[in-house]
Amino acid sequence: MEQTITIINREPTIKLGFNSKELGVFLLLFFLNLKFAAITIIQDRSLVIDLIVYLLLIVTFNYSNWTYKSLIKTALVIGIYTLINFSSYKLNVLMPLLIIQSVSGIRFKRYLVINFIITGTTLLVMYIINGEGVNMVGFSFLFDRKVRMSFGFGHPNAAALYYYCLMINGMLLVYFSRFKKHIPLYLFFIIPLWFYVYQKTLSRSFLLSILVLYSTYFYYFLGTIINKKNILRVTGYIYISLLFIFSAITIFFSILRLEFPRLDRILSLRLTCYDKFLEQITILDFFFGSKAYKNFVIDSSYVHLLFEGGILFFIGFSVFYILSTIKMVNKKVWIPICVIMSFMAYGLMETLLLFNMLIGTNIFWITLYFYYRNGKMQL
Repeated sequence: MEQTITIINREPTIKLGFNSKELGVFLLLFFLNLKFAAITIIQDRSLVIDLIVYLLLIVTFNYSNWTYKSLIKTALVIGIYTLINFSSYKLNVLMPLLIIQSVSGIRFKRYLVINFIITGTTLLVMYIINGEGVNMVGFSFLFDRKVRMSFGFGHPNAAALYYYCLMINGMLLVYFSRFKKHIPLYLFFIIPLWFYVYQKTLSRSFLLSILVLYSTYFYYFLGTIINKKNILRVTGYIYISLLFIFSAITIFFSILRLEFPRLDRILSLRLTCYDKFLEQITILDFFFGSKAYKNFVIDSSYVHLLFEGGILFFIGFSVFYILSTIKMVNKKVWIPICVIMSFMAYGLMETLLLFNMLIGTNIFWITLYFYYRNGKMQL
């Protein structure tokens, strides 16, 4: 008598425990988070935390991605490149690259879970201790005097960025789960949260990124229904070129700031600051990175990308960005594309792309790397 065997396919469950590699990445991101807290909240660096972070970067580094010779050659090139025009700001350039190598040793979804746990716990603890934080009275050329809340993070913009990273992290977790079809529901349910955060922090860069996230999602959603071959193909080219478009826009309006005084006022005189910074750039700075950041507050990821490591780093990052985004467009992964575009918009008025002590911003780099390596980092 024949027996019939029924095979039941079950959705994989999320493990609660961590293996040794995942534990190493968890500790790395946790201490990066403490490093951020020490600098922005306590406003004091901790040598002990710094040493632990650098030790964890060495321990968790994914050496399987490298041969011994390639690792030595890369270290020599970076060392010589740094010594030619030494600047402490070059560490900001190297940090996301090091973190990518550390995180690449675990699964992408596990990274998102770890990131979400640390970011969410930090926000919860900060809210319990500080509530909405300290009133920060500022001046806006649009709304006159305004009161902004810091949520204990030292500055309202830092608090808004933290909440933004949590929401983006959650969106990717939903996308890479069996609840993928419920992304619209997720976007609907977080409306009260981001509206509340904006109402308290009045962060315009936060609001811009949220609007870009929702508008690009709505655009791609319509594109898949109406005429995806044409409407999505055009925006695909724009998406791939976004790094160059935003960099060119930033430099263009900074150099010609006198012709756009109202825009400069709306941006809290950011263009004036960028223009003065650009006047300090030398030929050596252009190729190998500038030290002039210590004299200016530059709230633009694209000015930092262009001149913190020099044009050589910018070219390398551009190649990485182009190859990653081409694969994302070819695979039609619209939700991750919306996330990257939202991050890019945020970078117009904040330095989040190289601000990797705030661990949530690493989502930008790790997501690009996940598609760039095409399967080297497992889902």
